[in-house]
Amino acid sequence: MAKQNFTALRDVRVTVLRATLIVFATLGIAAQAADRVDYLRDVKPILAARCYSCHGALKQEAKLRLDTAEFIKKGGKHGPAIVAGKPAVSLLVKKVSAHSLDDRMPPEGEPLHAPQIAAIREWIAAGAIAPKDEKPESDPREHWAFKVPVKVPVPSVQSSVFSNQSRSPAKAVPSAKLKTENWPLNTSPIDAFLETQRRTQKLTAQPPAEPSLWLRRVTLDLTGLPPTREDLRDFEADTSPQARERVVERLLASPHYGERWGRHFMDIWRYSDWWGLGAQLRYSQKHIWHWRDWIVESLNADKGYDRMIVEQLAGDELAPTDPATLRATGFMARNYYLFNRTTWMDDVVEHTSKAFLGLTMNCAKCHDHKYDPLTHTDYYAMRAIFEPYHARLDELPGETDLEKDGLPRAYDLHLDRPTFIHIKGDEKKPDTNHVIHATIPAVLAFKQLDIKSVQLPAPAHNPALQPWVLMNHLRAAGEQITVARQSVEAAKKKVAEIERPGARTTTFAVANPDVGVRAPAASPAPPANGKPLFADNFAAANPQLWELLDGQWAYTNGALRQSLVAAQRSATRSRVDHLADFQATLKFRPTGGSLYKSVGFTFDTTAARESLVYLSAHAPGPKLQIAYGKANAYTYPPSGTQSRAVKLGEVYELTVRVRGPLLNVAVNGEHALAFELPERTPGKFQLITYDATADFLA
Repeated sequence: MAKQNFTALRDVRVTVLRATLIVFATLGIAAQAADRVDYLRDVKPILAARCYSCHGALKQEAKLRLDTAEFIKKGGKHGPAIVAGKPAVSLLVKKVSAHSLDDRMPPEGEPLHAPQIAAIREWIAAGAIAPKDEKPESDPREHWAFKVPVKVPVPSVQSSVFSNQSRSPAKAVPSAKLKTENWPLNTSPIDAFLETQRRTQKLTAQPPAEPSLWLRRVTLDLTGLPPTREDLRDFEADTSPQARERVVERLLASPHYGERWGRHFMDIWRYSDWWGLGAQLRYSQKHIWHWRDWIVESLNADKGYDRMIVEQLAGDELAPTDPATLRATGFMARNYYLFNRTTWMDDVVEHTSKAFLGLTMNCAKCHDHKYDPLTHTDYYAMRAIFEPYHARLDELPGETDLEKDGLPRAYDLHLDRPTFIHIKGDEKKPDTNHVIHATIPAVLAFKQLDIKSVQLPAPAHNPALQPWVLMNHLRAAGEQITVARQSVEAAKKKVAEIERPGARTTTFAVANPDVGVRAPAASPAPPANGKPLFADNFAAANPQLWELLDGQWAYTNGALRQSLVAAQRSATRSRVDHLADFQATLKFRPTGGSLYKSVGFTFDTTAARESLVYLSAHAPGPKLQIAYGKANAYTYPPSGTQSRAVKLGEVYELTVRVRGPLLNVAVNGEHALAFELPERTPGKFQLITYDATADFLA
């Protein structure tokens, strides 16, 4: 009995174990089925993202398409891309798994990740199962955006139109008060298309807006400004059927219409003022606001959009001497970029295609476009259209100074410059074996591009020949002559006052920076006792007056001699400061030196700065020189330089008259230079030599 019970128990356990194994096996099969790779979910998205651009509807490298499983199995010129159930011998697996860049697919970008390759491998191993009704990728060239626009008939629909088209505020209208009329009724054809779609979507149009709300909407939309109280009062008082039309016409005639919608187009067309570093122009163009004004004025003049595009891209050929039209080419001038021509051209292609084609062509700079039917060659053919152009500022009527105003515009400069494809977009790797000619991208070439040369008048390529340029400069010259004559008359009066009996003054030449002439004026009168405030004939040492600094100084034979020749300054400094306004005369004899042989004196000498006047016997260019600044940072203005013979051993008398910022220099009693110093800091005198020896006599 016990044995039978044991046997029964054993049988029960075996049965339970078998049932458990069956359950686990079933669960394993279910789990395996759940983990099985699904073609549509796991494989096709990988191929679409990484392979279709070269093996899809638009392009079939090696005659291979990968956008359906049937195409994959069919393969290309190298045979089937996969062998169902055999991933190890499938060409697709070999290509995506290759390590060599020459063999790996995809050839650009990063390789497929390990999980992606594993998904493709498992799908092939499981038999490459895919839906039988799988559709191939749609051809991007068949997209509506790349089709020639065709005018379609306006749909004729029966639509429920609110019968109460009165001027009173609209309220909810019961259906009993609706009537059916043939469309359109006092509406735009656009409304017929909208109503057709509303019917399809089972939507009902909203009732007309009440007059005040409608007026606010239309005024804000067309001008960007709310209506005034007067606008509302006039609209409510107009009970005629044309009341709304009159409002729209008034708003369209307002200058605010162009200002409102001009901002929209300026955003699309990438308007911006010029930008640089200090006075340096790096981006865009100075006075680019002329293009902005053209946009606003064109909208207010109801200029056709097609004409606006043409003027912006080719205004320099349509009206080559008309500034009003040339303003439009600010669209081209705005793309100017100082440092790199390729960056400039990239912006032109990118933003021209975005502004007028609604396309992002810049993707095709490095390779064929991944999604749009645009090739690598199309990009550079587009660039070739713009390759010849450059940007410049032309003189406008009434102004000669281009810093104050000028016309930023495009013009053709590089007529013979070729365009080459940059391999993978790298400008350092141009394919110079093939010149890319200007043409329209194939998908947009609805008609043959016929490029013809345009004969431009001489003022177009030489803007100085514009008639107003001569008038501008004649007028500016006339203004200078007028100012100069006024200065001469003022100078004559001063001279007459100075020469009047009893007037003890010296003449003083004043620099007039506006006209470049010198007019005399009175300098401070000398002391009443007629004696100089500061004098020395160097007959003997005078330590109370002078401090001997760098150099080799000695009192010899009635002179103060400096005998060190070195490429550095030697100086003797006054112990006291000089007056703010003064006249000083220095008598000296240059005796030798190495290269520069410069001798003279300084004034306004402080720790911060000083002014210098000196003669230089430098052989290549002897001169009289005015300079200012501080050690190792002197300014030598061209207007403070005068070429003149300076000979060693001869005695020179240097006279300096200073009043305020005005400085006059005479050599041997004759006026030589007039100059206006940028600043004054009264200080001490110094007798100086640089790379020279000299005797200072008085």
